[in-house]
Amino acid sequence: MNKPLLALALLLTLTPPIALAAPQLWQQLKPIEREALASARPKWDRMSETQQQELILLAEHYSEFTPEEKQRFLSRMTTWINLTPEQRQAARDKYRAFSKVPADKREQVKQMIREQQESKSQQANTH
Repeated sequence: MNKPLLALALLLTLTPPIALAAPQLWQQLKPIEREALASARPKWDRMSETQQQELILLAEHYSEFTPEEKQRFLSRMTTWINLTPEQRQAARDKYRAFSKVPADKREQVKQMIREQQESKSQQANTH
């Protein structure tokens, strides 16, 4: 056996195996994570490991939230989980576009969006 091949074989035997990315079982989550991510439970087993990890990161500070912040988080999480992939992408795109709006103009943009939403809501109620 030549020296480079022997060195590689030795290195591989001394190196701990690399963990393959695998989805996390719901039961493996901490109780506080399960509380924060409860709305994701029905879809959890079908999510990729990446999606699960992103949600776990979101829930990381849940225990530090005030009751009002927890309620807001849970409401937004439920909304997000129920969006289609296309709707999520549209929300990400809107967020990116909004983040490019200068800070002094953001309140103006928010007001325009509120007015558009109210108009759509009124139109939906009249039909």
